[in-house]
Amino acid sequence: MRIFRRGRPPRSVLERLSAAGAWAFDWDGTLLDSIGRTFATYRVLFAELGVPFDEALFRRHQAPDWRQLYRAVGLPEERWAEADHRWLALYESEVSSLLPGAREALETLRARRVPLALVSGGQRRRVELELRANGLEGFFDALVHGDEVPRRKPDPASMTLAGRYLHVDPRRLVMVGDHPDDMRMAASAGALPIGVLSGTSDRRALRAAGARWTAESAEAVVRAALA
Repeated sequence: MRIFRRGRPPRSVLERLSAAGAWAFDWDGTLLDSIGRTFATYRVLFAELGVPFDEALFRRHQAPDWRQLYRAVGLPEERWAEADHRWLALYESEVSSLLPGAREALETLRARRVPLALVSGGQRRRVELELRANGLEGFFDALVHGDEVPRRKPDPASMTLAGRYLHVDPRRLVMVGDHPDDMRMAASAGALPIGVLSGTSDRRALRAAGARWTAESAEAVVRAALA
């Protein structure tokens, strides 16, 4: 009887990892330990706006396109700009740190001269602040922000743009992310979707969205790929 080893990628995935022309990473929940901070910020924001909100709702509707959460809680669209401005003010009062092992994983890939892209659904202003605070300013070869693409995740536009910036066919890209929308985006663009469990999504949701393999963290993905 064949025993499935969850900690090791299937051979077909390992082959694509070894042949990859570049790696792309999501930011929140994948490299940045921001999920708890994000929830706390929304809790304060929606309390100020008089909108009912709890952790169960957050986990069901949190997505790279934050407008999905606004819709889920019933926030009128004419108040979204106000909510965005206030959310940033609240969130930026404290800067999140990298997840354990995230820096080491990135440095390992850099040491091997692997081109790196950050493909985030977050706004440039906020993500650049966090990159500076965590010593990663200028670390990535390409940056794609959610407020600078015509269509946000899970649309493949961000993945396609990352490939264009890196001069790599999206089919030779690895995309590591913690949300089903990351997996759908990567799969739609032809990239290799790899899920991590460091965010709000579980293994089943990531696999259902197209993840070819799931690991506990971005560090675990890099370690398995280069073992």
